[in-house]
Amino acid sequence: MPNFDSTPPTDLGRSGFRLIRTPAGHPLVGHIISENLVGCRTHFNNQRTLPCEAPNCDCCESGIAWRWHGYVLLLLDATQEVVIFECTARSSESIAAYHQRHGTTRGAHMKASRVNGRTNGRVLIQCKPADLQKISLPPALHVEKLLCHIWNIPENQVSQSDQKPRPPFADTKVDRTQPEKIETVRQAADYVRAHATVRGNGEKNIDPTGV
Repeated sequence: MPNFDSTPPTDLGRSGFRLIRTPAGHPLVGHIISENLVGCRTHFNNQRTLPCEAPNCDCCESGIAWRWHGYVLLLLDATQEVVIFECTARSSESIAAYHQRHGTTRGAHMKASRVNGRTNGRVLIQCKPADLQKISLPPALHVEKLLCHIWNIPENQVSQSDQKPRPPFADTKVDRTQPEKIETVRQAADYVRAHATVRGNGEKNIDPTGV
């Protein structure tokens, strides 16, 4: 029998977060939840953004150029949704400058817009201190692990310490030699859907156990 209740779960783990970029036509406004900007080299391959895993990177070996992207967890003013915001190296400079001035990016009120209103237009980001008496920020989660989830990197291949050195974040490690764990039927179904999307070849008969 279904177990009904009237309260949604408060801990969504690593799921439930959209990755968004600056839209065209209207600004994106919200409060930064993260303590700092998290950066990563990425490749655009097969219509997807993928992390660069040099020195053992298939995209690098295929000659696909990399670009650096920065990420912060953001609480949107309009909807109060928590999202992962992605920006380029150039547009992230104001976020990095805010961190340098204040020692953290958490609590900064951010406005991101495209100067010409076009989808590929240059992004302008403005950050200023917010009145935190008027808003309650959610906990600052590990953006690195959230990104690994989006990029279909199994959780048991990711390790992270509590220390936060300057970028690149050496405390986050991905070990591709670790076998992927699938412990529940739901995880198996998620695995099949994720890897079918990555392959993009229309194959549906994928054995999630790898046997």
